Amino acid sequence: MKISYKKHQGIILLILFPLIILVARFEDLRGSFILNTIEFVEVSGHINHSDISYGSRPKFRFDIKYQYQVNGQVYESNRVGFGFKGSGKKETVDAIIERYPVGKEVVVYFDKSNPNFSVLEPDRNSRFDFILVLFMYLTCVVIVVFTLVKSRYNKPLKQDK
Repeated sequence: MKISYKKHQGIILLILFPLIILVARFEDLRGSFILNTIEFVEVSGHINHSDISYGSRPKFRFDIKYQYQVNGQVYESNRVGFGFKGSGKKETVDAIIERYPVGKEVVVYFDKSNPNFSVLEPDRNSRFDFILVLFMYLTCVVIVVFTLVKSRYNKPLKQDK
């Protein structure tokens, strides 16, 4: 039985693309939706950089960098919260920039098992969004697999003449 990868390229991408995003954004997803797997420790830090950058999506992005020290080693991060990096509204990003001006002393929350992973606002995102997206993705995968299996085994039988 030979499988044509070109024929199923779209289906393979449909399944692999979300998995690639999951791996690339794992820490944001972990912090947003399975926060209880992270044991945060508080440490003081300070803001080194605080500015707005402009992009296509979201249109306005905050660019905040801060430093903190753990066991004598200095770390730098730009993670303010989990997942959220900007907004289509400049006022929303301005409010974040105002909360974190350059030079401000801040409380940094870092992962006890991985001091390189830190955040300024360790609030959990809505689990409903995560569950909804996961449900929609799994539904699509099931439909695709069902369609493939059905089309493979429901080919018309050759009739004898």
